[in-house]
Amino acid sequence: MKTRDKILQSAWKLFAEEGFEAVSVRDVTNHADVNLASVSYHFGSKSGLIQEIIAMALVPLNRQRVVLLKQAGDEAGGVENVSLHGIIECFVKPIVEPEAYGGSASMIARLIARYLIDIEYDVPDSVMEAFSDVYKIFGTAIHAQCPDIEPKEALEKMIYSTGAIFMYQAFSGQATKATSARYNLNSDDYLDSAVKFCVAGFSS
Repeated sequence: MKTRDKILQSAWKLFAEEGFEAVSVRDVTNHADVNLASVSYHFGSKSGLIQEIIAMALVPLNRQRVVLLKQAGDEAGGVENVSLHGIIECFVKPIVEPEAYGGSASMIARLIARYLIDIEYDVPDSVMEAFSDVYKIFGTAIHAQCPDIEPKEALEKMIYSTGAIFMYQAFSGQATKATSARYNLNSDDYLDSAVKFCVAGFSS
């Protein structure tokens, strides 16, 4: 395996397990069994390495969103015929179930935490391009189902939908503990209910 790939493999594992701030460049290079200077050579800095990991985590999942919507469109006779429920499900499913699409739930959680702490943090260009493609195709599909919703409002509601589902993932376990398991909120099979909740928001 090439040095660059060894670094990325080790960085992915360590960042997912311990977080971006807790892991040093030396931790990564020791784990990868490579020279300390190799991170600077291949990525410029720890920040550059993190940027590469972010792209590795998010670009494939955004591409999967598009793939899922296109598949749903093929089954429905066109993307414009996909139901709003189907559109939202395609949008959130790769994030809810990242392992099924080559991603990591732990890494996604770390990334969400990072962006919540520093909302001005730069997003890699490749990630921005992937998000742009996602918003275009999903915006077109939503407009076909909700012609009265302006593109800006559709984008807002997609963000609301993702946020609502992230919050459920993050706090359902705590809510269960807080109620002494009186209300056992299952974070494994809630996707359909969550999507229905989000779809209702598009009609408000």
